[in-house]
Amino acid sequence: MAGQSAELDLDLGDVLDVLNFAAAGRYEAWNGNLGVIFDANYVGIEQDTTLPGPVGADLNVDVRQKWFGILGAYRVVDGIYGANNQRYTIDFQVGLRYNSIRQEIDITTPGPGNPSVLGGDRDWIEPVIGARGMWRLNEQWTGIASLELGGFGASGNDLQIGANVGFDYQPWEKTALTFGYRYVSVDYSDTLSSGEFAYDVDQHGPYFGIKVFLLRGRDSVIERRYSKAALLRSRPLAHT
Repeated sequence: MAGQSAELDLDLGDVLDVLNFAAAGRYEAWNGNLGVIFDANYVGIEQDTTLPGPVGADLNVDVRQKWFGILGAYRVVDGIYGANNQRYTIDFQVGLRYNSIRQEIDITTPGPGNPSVLGGDRDWIEPVIGARGMWRLNEQWTGIASLELGGFGASGNDLQIGANVGFDYQPWEKTALTFGYRYVSVDYSDTLSSGEFAYDVDQHGPYFGIKVFLLRGRDSVIERRYSKAALLRSRPLAHT
């Protein structure tokens, strides 16, 4: 940011110390093999500190990312496997995603003449594609693996990757617990009047959420999911 860069490596404890709020949600509606997916994510971290030295300047760092995507989906495979005829499916997805990043550093020094805030906000719309496989293990357990790719150079976002591997545990007819491991990366760069604005971040760690199935319970893919992104172990490489 503003021509300067720094490499950060934050573990889960570090992230929780500076976390303001994080949440993710996903809603799906299906009619046969055709579906529509709404996907949203938000994470914000903030840190206040005082710089060492005789001046004693106050430093505030505010970093946020949010996105909202709308995708169409097509179920290319819907079959059964094994001696117990368990169901498995494969979906392909394509759509658009609104992406927004805030990365600001505010330095306040005693007396007049404080500099303006460094960095700023950037937002853009980008294409996104994805694939997902789900396979029923038994009456209560389902395995899930998914991959999403976005950006492809749109408005400075070279590539955004999202990957999940996990399980659904469904002891109730219309509610399931979902958990697993999630990886998200963003490689974004642009130029502001104050200099280069770059956001090169990798986040990975365990996730946990709740799925609510409407209509037909476990065989319906209409779902609403709430997950705590605060459980992510984050390893950002943010240019600040």
